[in-house]
Amino acid sequence: MILPFDQGGGPIDSRGQILSYAILAPSPLNIQPWSVLCKDSCRIDLYLDKRRLLSLMDPGSRQACISCGTFIENLDIAAREAGLRAEISLFPSSWPVGDIDPGQPVAEIVLVPDLGVVSDPLFAWLETRHTNRSIYTNDPIPSDIISILADAANQPFTTLGFSAEPSFRQELSTHITDAMEITFSDRDRFSEFLFHVRIPPISAHQYSDGYGASETGLDGVRGWLSLLPLRISPAGLRNGLARGLILRLARKQAESAAAFGWIATKGSSRHDQVRAGRTYERVHLTAASAGLSLQPMTCVLEPYSGMGDHYRRVLDLLGIPDTHTVQMLFRLGYSHSSSQSRRRDVQDFLGDTE
Repeated sequence: MILPFDQGGGPIDSRGQILSYAILAPSPLNIQPWSVLCKDSCRIDLYLDKRRLLSLMDPGSRQACISCGTFIENLDIAAREAGLRAEISLFPSSWPVGDIDPGQPVAEIVLVPDLGVVSDPLFAWLETRHTNRSIYTNDPIPSDIISILADAANQPFTTLGFSAEPSFRQELSTHITDAMEITFSDRDRFSEFLFHVRIPPISAHQYSDGYGASETGLDGVRGWLSLLPLRISPAGLRNGLARGLILRLARKQAESAAAFGWIATKGSSRHDQVRAGRTYERVHLTAASAGLSLQPMTCVLEPYSGMGDHYRRVLDLLGIPDTHTVQMLFRLGYSHSSSQSRRRDVQDFLGDTE
C-alpha cells in the first residue's frame, strides 16, 4: 500500500514506494536493466543501464527497451495509488535512431499531485504478477477471459491478438521450439543465457537478478530428476547437457500453452517498443488477476542468423503484414504456483541526484 499525499505521504516517501513497485516489472532474463536518476522530489529520469544489457541474446536492445515500458507501466499504476499523476515524456533529449545512447534518458517522469486521479485496479496485482515457466495444465481458457485480456491494451499504434485454436497452437509451438534450437546453437549466446539463468551445479549461488532452476520450471521432484545428470557429470559436459535440458523444457512449455498472445506495432521505433512493453505489462497483470499464468517466448522474433524464415512464417500465421513488427509473443495457461524471481534493492537502481 502507498500512503497518498492527502493522507500524509511526502513526495520523497511516495517516490521510493512507487519505485519499489516499478522494479517488479518483467525484463529479459530478469536482468533489471534500469537506472533511475531522481532530479528532485517529483521528477524521475529513467535510463537503460548499459552494464546490464544482453549483447548476444538481445543485440539491438529491443527487449530491454520493451522492459522500460513494463517499468513505466508499473510506475504509472503505483503513482495513481498515491494520488499522483505521472506525466511521462519518452526520449525527451532527442528522437532515438539506431542504438540507444545510455547517456540519454528513455523517459522523463514528473509526479504531480492530483486529487482527481483514479486508482487502477491492476495495482492489487503488482506484487503477485510473475513469469511462470512451469508446464501448464490442459485446462482451456474461457473466451470471456480472452476478451478481458484483449481489452487490457490501451496504447496507441499497438495491436494485441490471441488464439487458442489447436492447430494454430501446434504450428506456433513448433516454430518457437525450432527458434530456440537456432538461438542456442551459438555457444556464446548460450553462455550469456547461462550467466543469467543459474542452473545448479553450473551455478548454485544466490543472486538478486536472473533466475534459478525453480523459476525456470525445474522445481520439485521432476526438476530434481531433470538436473541429476548435470550433478553427476564432469564439468566439461555440463553446458551441453544443460542446453539439451533447456531445449526439452522449452518444447514442453510451448506445447502446454492453452493459448498464445502477441503484440505488434506498425513500426519498430524505440517509442513503439516502450508502448509494446506497457501493453504487455497490462496484459500480464490482467492475466494474473484472472488466475492465468504467462510466459514470453520471443526468440523467434530476434534477428539471429538463420531465424528469418521462422519469423516470416510466424508473421503469416499471426496474420501480421511484413510492414509491422511483432514485439512480444507469449503463451498463456493455467498452472500450479511457481517461484517468483528476485529483485535488487531500490537503492541499487538509483544514480546520483542533483
